[in-house]
Amino acid sequence: MKALFFRSLIAAILLGPAVGFVSELVSLRNGITFHPALSDAERHQMGNLTENQMEAILSKRTIKMTRWEWLRDSIPYSYYWKQVAFNAIVPSSGVFLGCVWVGWMELRRVKRLQPTT
Repeated sequence: MKALFFRSLIAAILLGPAVGFVSELVSLRNGITFHPALSDAERHQMGNLTENQMEAILSKRTIKMTRWEWLRDSIPYSYYWKQVAFNAIVPSSGVFLGCVWVGWMELRRVKRLQPTT
């Protein structure tokens, strides 16, 4: 039973984050960036503007990015990897529980087929 547990844990550690990373790649949409970047003072000033005024100001600075440009710019930062790790929790748990369940069912089948002496 220990071997089953550890094999399932290794599979979950390897496959769970891979599934989370692929899921993050697939769910990416085209991004936007602002050039020049917004300063804290500008963000604070925009808090007093109406939504239409804010959109007009930001539309002048908006640069649309493709999915791959956004990914290339995001990979070096920790916030991206924290999100990938967070998104890997459910797939890792599912892989672990699935492996344990399949292994347990296989052990039951093998024990049932063994002749009793």
